[in-house]
Formats: sequence, C-alpha cells, structure tokens
Amino acid sequence: MKAKANAKQKRLAEGQKRKELWAPKKAAQAKDVPPAPLRPAVRRMEDYPQQSPEEETREFLEYLEKYGDTIRKDDTLPVKRKGKTGAGAGVLNLEEGMPTVAEAVSRMHIGLQEMKAGRVKAVKLIHGYGSTGRGGKICAGVRQELADMKRKKLVRDFIPGEDFGPTDAASRKAVELDGGLARDPDYGRMNHGITMVLF
Repeated sequence: MKAKANAKQKRLAEGQKRKELWAPKKAAQAKDVPPAPLRPAVRRMEDYPQQSPEEETREFLEYLEKYGDTIRKDDTLPVKRKGKTGAGAGVLNLEEGMPTVAEAVSRMHIGLQEMKAGRVKAVKLIHGYGSTGRGGKICAGVRQELADMKRKKLVRDFIPGEDFGPTDAASRKAVELDGGLARDPDYGRMNHGITMVLF
C-alpha cells in the first residue's frame, strides 16, 4: 500500500516539474506571437518574383539534373493502351442551315482543316441522306470530294455511315487506332446520313 502511494506521489511530482519547465516557454511564446489574422492575406501576381523564360528554363534543367533519377512513372496511373481508350470522333454538321452542295463541301474543307490542326484523329460528318431516301445531293457530293481527298492523301480514309460498325474491316482498324470510336452512338447503326473521316 505504501509503495502505491509513493509511486503516485512520484508521478505527481514529475508532472509538476514538467509544468514548471514548460510554463516560462509558453509564456514567452504567447508574448512573441502576434494574434493570427482572421483570414490569410491574398497574394497578388505582382508579389511573386518575376523570372525571365531563360531563368525558368535554367532552374528547371537544374532541378532535372538534381532529381531526374528519382522521378519515375507512377504505377497507379492508368496506362493508355491501343484500342482501349481514346477521345473518339469530332463532329462536323454539314446539313445545318440547308446549304447547297458547294457550300457544304466548302464547310467540310474548312472544318476538316481545323480538326486536323487540333490533332483530332477522326471526324464524324453529318450530311443527312435526303428526304427521297435515295441519298441526298450533299451526301453524294461530300463522299465524292472525300474520295478525291483520299487519292491526294489529304485524309487517311473515310467510312460511309452504313458501313461504320464491327463487321467492317476499315471500321475495326479505325477502332484499333482510337478505341473511343467504338463508343460512338452511330457505331454499328448503319446510319446513311453520316461519314467517318480518319486522319
């Protein structure tokens, strides 16, 4: 019983000693530290040191030289595999506003140039099939122009909408290049009113 009382007294004495040791430090810290602001100060772009592009490049190269070996590929990130992922096709509506064949073909040329400049791999042209059901003039004009562009190697290939699906060899090849094409709503639907263009 006496041993328990002694142990308890010893613990209390150690606790008191610790309090006495820390008390002056806490008091000094309380005096030196100003009260925290209610919200952090907003820094403007002018507050940051400005560097020239040469200095930024030099700094980046120094960083690579110093830490280049430690930078490694993160295994947790998904790996891009052929045919599995892809952006899919860009869309270009040629029948909007009921244009003439010449206007639609001109619109197609401009749109395809913009898409190619934007590094789009495939473009879905919406040209319609005409109200007669025998194929519209725009559809025929666009496909004739695409055949000419393919001959001149301005486009890699084009796939008529009625062929665009899993049974067509050209479509399967396109899906191998960009897996996103398989998720296109017109894939396998035999839509005569579209044409897929591949770059």
